[in-house]
Amino acid sequence: MNTLATHSLLAAVACLLSACASPKICTRDIPKSDAKAAALLAASQRAHGASAFAKVRDVSVRYDGRWASLGPRFQPVLADTKFRRNSEERLLVGPRVIAQEHTGPAGKKVVVRAPGKVSVGYNRAVSHDDATTRAAALVADAYTMFLLGPFYFDRPGVTLAPNGESIVDKATCDEVLAVLRPGFGSAAEDRVLLFIDRATKQLRRVRLTLNGLESTRGAEVDVTFRDFRTIDGILWPTDFDERIRVPFDLHAHHWKMLGLDMNRGFRAADLTPSGFKNRAARPSASLPRR
Repeated sequence: MNTLATHSLLAAVACLLSACASPKICTRDIPKSDAKAAALLAASQRAHGASAFAKVRDVSVRYDGRWASLGPRFQPVLADTKFRRNSEERLLVGPRVIAQEHTGPAGKKVVVRAPGKVSVGYNRAVSHDDATTRAAALVADAYTMFLLGPFYFDRPGVTLAPNGESIVDKATCDEVLAVLRPGFGSAAEDRVLLFIDRATKQLRRVRLTLNGLESTRGAEVDVTFRDFRTIDGILWPTDFDERIRVPFDLHAHHWKMLGLDMNRGFRAADLTPSGFKNRAARPSASLPRR
Protein backbone atom coordinates (compact mmCIF):
# COMPACT_ATOMS: atom_id res chain seq x y z
CA MET A 1 0.00 0.00 0.00
CA ASN A 2 1.45 3.40 -0.95
CA THR A 3 1.95 6.24 1.52
CA LEU A 4 -1.06 8.27 0.34
CA ALA A 5 -3.34 5.27 0.62
CA THR A 6 -2.01 4.44 4.08
CA HIS A 7 -2.59 7.99 5.31
CA SER A 8 -6.10 7.96 3.86
CA LEU A 9 -6.88 4.68 5.60
CA LEU A 10 -5.59 5.93 8.94
CA ALA A 11 -7.59 9.13 8.63
CA ALA A 12 -10.74 7.17 7.85
CA VAL A 13 -10.19 4.85 10.80
CA ALA A 14 -9.57 7.83 13.08
CA CYS A 15 -12.86 9.42 12.02
CA LEU A 16 -14.76 6.21 12.61
CA LEU A 17 -13.23 5.57 16.02
CA SER A 18 -13.31 9.10 17.37
CA ALA A 19 -16.98 8.68 18.22
CA CYS A 20 -16.00 5.75 20.49
CA ALA A 21 -13.41 7.71 22.48
CA SER A 22 -13.81 7.80 26.26
CA PRO A 23 -14.70 11.09 27.99
CA LYS A 24 -11.59 13.13 28.73
CA ILE A 25 -10.02 13.37 32.17
CA CYS A 26 -11.54 16.14 34.26
CA THR A 27 -9.76 19.50 33.90
CA ARG A 28 -11.15 21.20 37.01
CA ASP A 29 -8.71 23.09 39.22
CA ILE A 30 -7.47 21.22 42.28
CA PRO A 31 -5.61 23.74 44.48
CA LYS A 32 -4.86 21.26 47.29
CA SER A 33 -5.19 17.56 47.99
CA ASP A 34 -8.45 16.16 49.34
CA ALA A 35 -8.10 14.12 52.55
CA LYS A 36 -10.28 11.26 51.27
CA ALA A 37 -8.24 10.94 48.07
CA ALA A 38 -4.97 11.03 50.02
CA ALA A 39 -6.28 8.29 52.32
CA LEU A 40 -7.19 6.11 49.32
CA LEU A 41 -3.68 6.49 47.91
CA ALA A 42 -2.12 5.68 51.29
CA ALA A 43 -4.30 2.56 51.59
CA SER A 44 -3.16 1.44 48.14
CA GLN A 45 0.47 1.97 49.11
CA ARG A 46 -0.01 -0.19 52.20
CA ALA A 47 -1.68 -2.89 50.10
CA HIS A 48 1.31 -2.87 47.75
CA GLY A 49 3.79 -3.25 50.64
CA ALA A 50 4.73 0.25 51.78
CA SER A 51 6.90 -0.89 54.69
CA ALA A 52 8.99 -3.15 52.43
CA PHE A 53 9.14 -0.58 49.65
CA ALA A 54 10.58 2.00 52.06
CA LYS A 55 13.78 -0.07 52.07
CA VAL A 56 14.15 -0.16 48.28
CA ARG A 57 16.91 2.02 46.87
CA ASP A 58 17.21 0.67 43.34
CA VAL A 59 15.21 -1.59 41.04
CA SER A 60 16.32 -3.65 38.04
CA VAL A 61 13.60 -4.90 35.73
CA ARG A 62 13.29 -6.73 32.40
CA TYR A 63 10.31 -6.50 30.04
CA ASP A 64 9.18 -8.19 26.84
CA GLY A 65 6.52 -6.41 24.78
CA ARG A 66 4.48 -6.49 21.60
CA TRP A 67 2.86 -3.58 19.77
CA ALA A 68 -0.62 -3.53 18.29
CA SER A 69 -0.81 -3.27 14.50
CA LEU A 70 -2.71 0.02 14.20
CA GLY A 71 -2.62 2.06 17.42
CA PRO A 72 1.13 2.89 17.42
CA ARG A 73 0.86 4.39 13.92
CA PHE A 74 -0.92 7.37 15.43
CA GLN A 75 1.97 7.97 17.89
CA PRO A 76 5.04 6.85 15.88
CA VAL A 77 7.66 9.00 17.64
CA LEU A 78 6.40 7.98 21.07
CA ALA A 79 6.06 4.28 20.24
CA ASP A 80 9.35 3.99 18.30
CA THR A 81 8.43 0.38 17.58
CA LYS A 82 11.57 -0.46 15.59
CA PHE A 83 13.61 -0.14 18.76
CA ARG A 84 11.17 -0.58 21.65
CA ARG A 85 10.29 -4.24 21.94
CA ASN A 86 12.29 -5.71 24.84
CA SER A 87 14.05 -3.74 27.55
CA GLU A 88 16.33 -3.89 30.55
CA GLU A 89 15.63 -0.95 32.88
CA ARG A 90 17.29 0.44 36.00
CA LEU A 91 15.73 2.85 38.47
CA LEU A 92 17.24 4.77 41.36
CA VAL A 93 14.14 5.29 43.48
CA GLY A 94 15.11 8.34 45.57
CA PRO A 95 16.49 10.64 42.87
CA ARG A 96 14.11 9.16 40.24
CA VAL A 97 16.87 8.39 37.73
CA ILE A 98 15.83 5.76 35.19
CA ALA A 99 17.84 4.17 32.39
CA GLN A 100 16.34 2.00 29.67
CA GLU A 101 18.11 -0.30 27.22
CA HIS A 102 15.51 -1.04 24.55
CA THR A 103 16.06 -3.59 21.80
CA GLY A 104 14.04 -4.16 18.64
CA PRO A 105 14.39 -5.15 15.00
CA ALA A 106 16.44 -2.01 14.21
CA GLY A 107 18.87 -2.42 17.10
CA LYS A 108 19.41 -0.87 20.53
CA LYS A 109 18.10 2.37 21.99
CA VAL A 110 19.46 3.65 25.31
CA VAL A 111 17.69 6.34 27.32
CA VAL A 112 19.01 7.89 30.52
CA ARG A 113 16.49 10.12 32.24
CA ALA A 114 17.16 12.27 35.32
CA PRO A 115 15.10 15.21 36.56
CA GLY A 116 15.50 18.05 34.06
CA LYS A 117 17.57 16.14 31.50
CA VAL A 118 17.54 13.17 29.16
CA SER A 119 19.98 11.51 26.76
CA VAL A 120 19.09 9.17 23.91
CA GLY A 121 21.34 6.93 21.84
CA TYR A 122 20.56 4.70 18.87
CA ASN A 123 23.09 1.93 18.23
CA ARG A 124 25.68 4.01 20.14
CA ALA A 125 24.97 7.21 18.16
CA VAL A 126 23.62 10.07 20.28
CA SER A 127 20.38 11.65 19.05
CA HIS A 128 19.90 15.42 19.27
CA ASP A 129 16.46 15.46 17.66
CA ASP A 130 14.10 17.48 19.84
CA ALA A 131 10.97 15.38 19.29
CA THR A 132 12.94 12.19 19.92
CA THR A 133 14.39 13.37 23.22
CA ARG A 134 11.05 14.78 24.41
CA ALA A 135 9.32 11.50 23.58
CA ALA A 136 12.02 9.51 25.37
CA ALA A 137 11.66 11.66 28.50
CA LEU A 138 7.88 11.21 28.47
CA VAL A 139 8.17 7.43 28.08
CA ALA A 140 10.82 7.13 30.80
CA ASP A 141 8.73 9.12 33.28
CA ALA A 142 5.59 7.16 32.46
CA TYR A 143 7.39 3.82 32.84
CA THR A 144 8.66 4.95 36.22
CA MET A 145 5.01 5.39 37.21
CA PHE A 146 3.97 2.03 35.70
CA LEU A 147 6.70 0.28 37.71
CA LEU A 148 6.24 2.10 41.02
CA GLY A 149 2.45 2.18 40.93
CA PRO A 150 1.01 3.98 43.97
CA PHE A 151 4.50 4.76 45.28
CA TYR A 152 5.18 6.99 42.27
CA PHE A 153 2.92 9.68 43.69
CA ASP A 154 5.18 10.28 46.70
CA ARG A 155 6.83 13.14 44.84
CA PRO A 156 6.58 16.93 44.89
CA GLY A 157 3.91 18.68 42.84
CA VAL A 158 1.03 16.21 43.27
CA THR A 159 -2.52 17.17 44.26
CA LEU A 160 -5.26 14.58 44.68
CA ALA A 161 -9.05 14.56 44.45
CA PRO A 162 -11.77 11.87 44.47
CA ASN A 163 -13.21 11.17 41.02
CA GLY A 164 -16.09 8.72 41.54
CA GLU A 165 -16.01 5.00 40.81
CA SER A 166 -15.74 2.61 37.89
CA ILE A 167 -15.27 -1.07 37.04
CA VAL A 168 -11.93 -2.58 36.00
CA ASP A 169 -11.75 -6.31 35.25
CA LYS A 170 -15.11 -6.79 37.04
CA ALA A 171 -13.79 -5.12 40.21
CA THR A 172 -15.33 -1.96 41.62
CA CYS A 173 -12.67 0.74 41.85
CA ASP A 174 -12.52 4.12 43.52
CA GLU A 175 -11.00 6.71 41.21
CA VAL A 176 -8.46 9.25 42.40
CA LEU A 177 -7.48 12.15 40.16
CA ALA A 178 -3.83 13.18 40.50
CA VAL A 179 -2.61 16.45 39.02
CA LEU A 180 1.16 16.40 38.40
CA ARG A 181 3.19 19.61 38.14
CA PRO A 182 5.49 19.11 36.34
CA GLY A 183 4.02 16.31 34.26
CA PHE A 184 5.69 13.60 32.21
CA GLY A 185 8.70 14.57 30.14
CA SER A 186 8.65 18.28 29.37
CA ALA A 187 4.97 18.83 30.25
CA ALA A 188 4.19 21.60 32.71
CA GLU A 189 1.19 19.55 33.86
CA ASP A 190 -0.30 16.11 33.34
CA ARG A 191 -3.25 14.37 34.92
CA VAL A 192 -3.55 10.76 36.01
CA LEU A 193 -6.61 8.79 37.06
CA LEU A 194 -5.84 6.01 39.54
CA PHE A 195 -8.29 3.10 39.67
CA ILE A 196 -7.98 1.59 43.16
CA ASP A 197 -9.74 -1.70 43.85
CA ARG A 198 -12.28 -1.03 46.59
CA ALA A 199 -11.86 -4.49 48.13
CA THR A 200 -8.11 -5.13 47.87
CA LYS A 201 -6.80 -1.55 47.43
CA GLN A 202 -4.64 -2.74 44.54
CA LEU A 203 -3.95 -0.18 41.84
CA ARG A 204 -5.58 -1.85 38.84
CA ARG A 205 -5.26 0.87 36.19
CA VAL A 206 -3.90 4.33 35.49
CA ARG A 207 -5.12 6.68 32.80
CA LEU A 208 -2.88 9.58 31.85
CA THR A 209 -2.57 12.61 29.64
CA LEU A 210 0.41 12.96 27.28
CA ASN A 211 1.16 16.68 27.25
CA GLY A 212 4.95 16.42 27.02
CA LEU A 213 5.05 15.97 23.24
CA GLU A 214 3.45 18.19 20.62
CA SER A 215 2.18 15.26 18.55
CA THR A 216 0.40 13.64 21.53
CA ARG A 217 -0.87 16.73 23.36
CA GLY A 218 -4.55 16.21 24.13
CA ALA A 219 -4.28 12.42 23.83
CA GLU A 220 -4.93 10.04 26.70
CA VAL A 221 -3.96 6.41 27.28
CA ASP A 222 -4.56 3.94 30.04
CA VAL A 223 -2.53 0.98 31.29
CA THR A 224 -4.22 -1.89 33.09
CA PHE A 225 -2.15 -3.87 35.60
CA ARG A 226 -2.67 -7.63 35.96
CA ASP A 227 -0.99 -10.82 37.20
CA PHE A 228 0.22 -9.35 40.50
CA ARG A 229 3.13 -11.04 42.25
CA THR A 230 4.46 -10.46 45.77
CA ILE A 231 8.26 -10.26 45.63
CA ASP A 232 10.30 -9.32 48.71
CA GLY A 233 7.15 -8.11 50.43
CA ILE A 234 6.06 -5.80 47.60
CA LEU A 235 3.10 -6.34 45.28
CA TRP A 236 4.17 -5.86 41.66
CA PRO A 237 2.05 -6.15 38.51
CA THR A 238 3.76 -8.32 35.91
CA ASP A 239 1.33 -7.86 33.02
CA PHE A 240 0.67 -4.44 31.46
CA ASP A 241 -1.90 -3.61 28.79
CA GLU A 242 -2.08 -0.16 27.17
CA ARG A 243 -4.95 1.37 25.21
CA ILE A 244 -5.30 4.74 23.56
CA ARG A 245 -8.51 6.31 24.93
CA VAL A 246 -8.51 9.82 23.43
CA PRO A 247 -8.95 10.84 20.62
CA PHE A 248 -10.14 7.29 19.85
CA ASP A 249 -10.21 3.85 21.46
CA LEU A 250 -7.52 1.47 20.15
CA HIS A 251 -5.21 -1.12 21.62
CA ALA A 252 -1.61 0.12 21.69
CA HIS A 253 0.86 -2.08 23.56
CA HIS A 254 1.12 -5.16 25.76
CA TRP A 255 4.17 -6.09 27.78
CA LYS A 256 5.19 -8.48 30.53
CA MET A 257 7.71 -8.28 33.34
CA LEU A 258 10.18 -11.16 33.00
CA GLY A 259 12.79 -10.18 35.58
CA LEU A 260 13.09 -8.11 38.75
CA ASP A 261 15.59 -7.57 41.52
CA MET A 262 16.30 -4.81 44.02
CA ASN A 263 19.04 -3.10 46.00
CA ARG A 264 22.10 -4.01 43.92
CA GLY A 265 23.75 -0.79 45.01
CA PHE A 266 24.40 0.71 41.56
CA ARG A 267 24.88 4.47 41.16
CA ALA A 268 23.80 7.10 38.65
CA ALA A 269 27.32 6.97 37.17
CA ASP A 270 26.66 3.33 36.21
CA LEU A 271 23.79 4.39 33.93
CA THR A 272 25.29 5.79 30.74
CA PRO A 273 24.06 6.44 27.17
CA SER A 274 26.39 3.68 25.98
CA GLY A 275 24.90 1.12 28.37
CA PHE A 276 24.86 -0.11 31.96
CA LYS A 277 28.08 -0.56 33.92
CA ASN A 278 29.34 -2.22 37.08
CA ARG A 279 26.51 -3.33 39.40
CA ALA A 280 23.88 -2.19 36.91
CA ALA A 281 25.22 -4.37 34.10
CA ARG A 282 24.00 -7.83 35.11
CA PRO A 283 20.63 -8.83 33.55
CA SER A 284 17.63 -8.63 35.85
CA ALA A 285 16.99 -11.78 37.86
CA SER A 286 14.18 -13.93 36.46
CA LEU A 287 10.93 -13.78 38.38
CA PRO A 288 10.69 -16.51 41.00
CA ARG A 289 8.54 -19.50 40.18
CA ARG A 290 5.08 -19.49 41.68
